[in-house]
Amino acid sequence: MFRDGKDQDEDVMPEYKGRTVLVRDAQEGSVTLQILDVRREDQGSYRCMIQVGNLSKEDTVILQVAAPSVGSLSPSAVALAVILPVLVLLIIACLCLIWKQRRSKEKLLYEHVTETIFFQSMLKKKENSIKLSVSSAPHLWHKLPSLTCLCLFAVAVTLDPETAHPKLILSDDQRCVRLGDRRQPVPDNPQRFDFVVSILGSEYFTTGCHYWEVYVGDKTKWILGVCSESVSRKGKVTASPANGHWLLRQSRGNEYEALTSPQTSFRLKEPPRCVGIFLDYEAGVISFYNVTDKSHIFTFTHSFSGPLRPFFEPCLHDGGKNTAPLVICSELHKSEESIVPKPEGKGHANGDVSLKVNSSLLPPKGPEPKDIILSLPSDLGPALQGLKVPSF
Repeated sequence: MFRDGKDQDEDVMPEYKGRTVLVRDAQEGSVTLQILDVRREDQGSYRCMIQVGNLSKEDTVILQVAAPSVGSLSPSAVALAVILPVLVLLIIACLCLIWKQRRSKEKLLYEHVTETIFFQSMLKKKENSIKLSVSSAPHLWHKLPSLTCLCLFAVAVTLDPETAHPKLILSDDQRCVRLGDRRQPVPDNPQRFDFVVSILGSEYFTTGCHYWEVYVGDKTKWILGVCSESVSRKGKVTASPANGHWLLRQSRGNEYEALTSPQTSFRLKEPPRCVGIFLDYEAGVISFYNVTDKSHIFTFTHSFSGPLRPFFEPCLHDGGKNTAPLVICSELHKSEESIVPKPEGKGHANGDVSLKVNSSLLPPKGPEPKDIILSLPSDLGPALQGLKVPSF
C-alpha cells in the first residue's frame, strides 16, 4: 500500500516481507509493484486498486509462474510482460482523467463560488423562497449574479473610535474616516493603533457570511480588508495572513497589492471608486470586488479561528492628493452624490474640516417596492448537497 507519500508495509503478508518494492515515477504519475525472488506459490490473482478522493479504479491481473526453458521464455512470462505495461498505462490514463475532471470541477466552482455560497446559505436556513425587492435592480441577477447574491448578505458596518489612530477624524455617524493634520487628545488605550493610521470596524464576526462596501473615490492610496481581533495595535505592524491580516492595498496609480507573504501585485482594467468586501467565515473566504465595473479583484482563503473585524486605513496624504476620506456605504449601490461627504461650515483652527453627508442631496423616497418571490427549484437541493468551496 502507498499512502501519504510513503510505503505502508505494516500489513504486508509474512511471505512477501522484504520481497516487494513500489517504484514511483513522479513525472509520469505511475506506481509499479515489483515482486522480487518470484516463486511458484506466488502465482494467482492480484487485485490493484487506485483511489483519488472519492473516485476509485481497480483491476485484476493473473500471475502465472513457470520455469523458463533454456534460451526462451514461457508463454506465461511473455503474457505477463505484455499485461503489466498495459495495466500501468491504464492506471496512468485513469489518473490523468481523474486529474482533468478535478481541475475542470475546481474551475467551475471558482467561477460560481458566490452563487454556491448563496444557495448553501438558503438551504441551511431551510427557506422555501427568496424575496428580492424591485429596487435591487433584478436585471443584474442574470448579468452580475455574484454581486447580486452578495448584497443579500449586506451588513451595517460602523467605525470603532476606541481603535482609531490619534490622527484619524471620524464623522458623527461613524461611517466616514480621514487623516487629520495633528494628533488628537485621545486616551492611549490598548485597543488603539498608535503607529499605522488605521481603525477597525465595531462589528465582530465569528460565523456566517457578511458583505459591505467602502467608497474610495479618487484616493491614490488606501488599505481595506479584514483582520483578527488579536492583531497588534502598537508600533509598526507587518500585515500578512500569518499575522491575522487579509488586506488589499492601492499603492500608487493603478497599482494594487494583496498583502500576502510575499505580496501579490497586479493592475486593474478600471480603478474602483467603490470596493466590496465579502467574508464567509465557515468557508474561509475573504473576497474583494470592484463595484465600479462589477468585477472580482482578489480572494484570500484561510481557516479562521477567533473573532474577525473590518479594517480601514485611509493612508497618508501623498502630497495633498490623498486627503479624501474612506466612506462606508450605508446603502449598497447608492448614487455617488449621496455617498461623497460634503464640507459643512468653516474649517477648524487646526486645519481639519468636519465632513458630513448632506441629506438634502439624497433622492426623495418613493413608494415602498413590492416583493418578487423566486422559488428554488425542487431538484436543486440534492445537486448542491455536499458542495464545498474549493481551496487553491
